[in-house]
Amino acid sequence: MFLKNNKLFGEIFRYGLIGTLCACADGGLFYVLRKNELNLYVANFISVNLGIIMAFTLNAFFNFKIKDNLLHRAAKFFCVDYCGLVLSMLIMYFGVTQMEMKEIVVKIISIFFVAIFQFSLNKLFTFRIVKKENL
Repeated sequence: MFLKNNKLFGEIFRYGLIGTLCACADGGLFYVLRKNELNLYVANFISVNLGIIMAFTLNAFFNFKIKDNLLHRAAKFFCVDYCGLVLSMLIMYFGVTQMEMKEIVVKIISIFFVAIFQFSLNKLFTFRIVKKENL
């Protein structure tokens, strides 16, 4: 039981580190794109996609160390993360448009909530190890 919890803790820790790196890339690109006056939602879409590509690659190879069915897993990862993108867009819309908060503040808030959402689904759905039953 301890080893199982220790493994989960390690995955969460590595996911957090990878997520932080990807969130910095996401936020940094978002900042640059907005400074260059790209539309708020287009900038968010582009920056989130950079984060998704980085996160899948790093999690598959360095965190969960799962290299089988990469195309299938990547499709699942993108589905989960596009749900996160929709959540991010909703947070951006309500925070910026409805609550009149600063864009970068809302972006940081959205990254936090989306990360929790995505870890949960990716752990249970994307990187789940399917055990082959004995025939």
